[in-house]
Amino acid sequence: MIQRRLQMFRDRHLDFWGIVTIGSIVIIAVLLIFPLTRLILASFMTQDGTFTSTDNFSIIETYIEFFSEPYYYETLLNSFFVSILATIFSVIIGVPVAYLISRIAIPGKIFIRVAIVLTFVSPPFIGAYAWILLLGRNGVITGWLQMIGITWPSIYGWGGIVLVFTLQSFPFVFLMMLSGLRSVDQSLEDAGINMGRSPFGVFWTVILPLVIPSISTGALLVFVTTFSDFGTPMIIGEGYRVLASLVYREFINEFGGNPRLASTLSILLLTVTFGALLIQRQFARQASFDQETVTPLGLRKVSTTKMVIATVIVYTIVFTAFLPSLTIVVSSFLESRGPLLIGEFTLDGYLTATRLPASFRNSLVLVLASTALCVVIGTLMGYVVVRRKNRITAIIDTMSMTPYAVAGVVMGVSISISFGGDPFFLAGTSLILILSYFIRRLPYTVRSVSGFLYQMGPQTEEASINLGVPPGSTFLRVTLPQITPAVLSGALLTMATIAREFSSTVILYSGRTRTLPVEVFAQVLQGNFGDASVVGTVLIAFTLVPIVVLFKVFGKNEQVLL
Repeated sequence: MIQRRLQMFRDRHLDFWGIVTIGSIVIIAVLLIFPLTRLILASFMTQDGTFTSTDNFSIIETYIEFFSEPYYYETLLNSFFVSILATIFSVIIGVPVAYLISRIAIPGKIFIRVAIVLTFVSPPFIGAYAWILLLGRNGVITGWLQMIGITWPSIYGWGGIVLVFTLQSFPFVFLMMLSGLRSVDQSLEDAGINMGRSPFGVFWTVILPLVIPSISTGALLVFVTTFSDFGTPMIIGEGYRVLASLVYREFINEFGGNPRLASTLSILLLTVTFGALLIQRQFARQASFDQETVTPLGLRKVSTTKMVIATVIVYTIVFTAFLPSLTIVVSSFLESRGPLLIGEFTLDGYLTATRLPASFRNSLVLVLASTALCVVIGTLMGYVVVRRKNRITAIIDTMSMTPYAVAGVVMGVSISISFGGDPFFLAGTSLILILSYFIRRLPYTVRSVSGFLYQMGPQTEEASINLGVPPGSTFLRVTLPQITPAVLSGALLTMATIAREFSSTVILYSGRTRTLPVEVFAQVLQGNFGDASVVGTVLIAFTLVPIVVLFKVFGKNEQVLL
């Protein structure tokens, strides 16, 4: 009897997909739950490695210190200040730009699309040092303005941080707004016009309420991204402290890091980002409307004057956001002396960039290895989430999306604490970087494959299994060829995002695993703007190639980036 029950259990739960399900749980537990748990425990650990309070020390000592010392809690307030401002300005910019592009036949939409995508995929801190090249004390535009007697406000400090955050992050709102507008039926606008409403009145009272959930999602992505960014404040902030940069400084300190305090700061950062996610989900649920779209909103006929005004507004915003990337590329071909660029064309920057080959090789190897893991495991996870629905796969579905809300610096600290020392000793190795990249970018392939499978019926697979083909073989011979476009789409998007990964890399790398984003950051901090532009140009090209392939070969658009 016992043997029969064991056999029934094996047949039912330990088939090919049962093993995949168990493996998925193990991977999530080891690479996500375990590091975050270690991070939480580390924030309560005493100096001698225990969890026992004494007369001289409390296990919540670091939390008490944070909320009692102005140096620390003002840093949290600074983070809220710049992130909220960037979120507000991103909404103010992203919503009208998306509406104008989707509703008016603005010329040159291909350029606008490329410029916004390039802005989106570029590492955030690249925009920071590009604006220093333009509006810094020795900046190009600053020099021009001084020649005609105009003094421009300083780009440094919280104002510069907000500027860079806004121009780098408004594509989140732009893309989500475009997605929301595609879900609004044309008949709703026509009905409003027929009832005597002006086009603006229809937008304000009919269209805008329907796309509020999409806008809130874009705003959430802006807030979480900017709140977690420490590269930009460190480059352009000039002493303006934010929580993410404090985590980095406390963990990586030339006088010896403080993992306990860094863990506490990481937990606070994680609490804020998860809290923002929960608030946004609740808000979107309450603000959403059930609607069916038969005919999406189309282009509106407008006068020539309105067309010109809309074109000028869109091109001004998009060009301003694109200008940092253009500046990096152009400055890479100029002669430089430290932070000064000389207006003479040269290729010497590329010929003398001695650390570029090693950084490029490291990035290439790490990107390919991490992407391969994401593709193989993410594809299998995506399948069990859709085709093997039960409580366990529902947990896998939820947990596989959790890395979206975990800041890169938090993931880097948690992975370092968990696997960097005893008993694994992976600190500074390629493997620890691969593990971090894999768990951070796993959601892309899972979402891409599961989204495709939801639109594909299971009849062909069931027929194959009924004919005696094992589940694993059915997946390889029948299902995989059908979902290949989704797998490749997820792979290319994973490659692009891993190539620009900086926050977790700068926590985990060593001299022999330095990547392109880290090399750019190091050159900027050393004041070698010419060398930084050379490496930055290579990084932009490296990041953009998978996106171009995604658009051209697979016919995707900007929506695939979210």
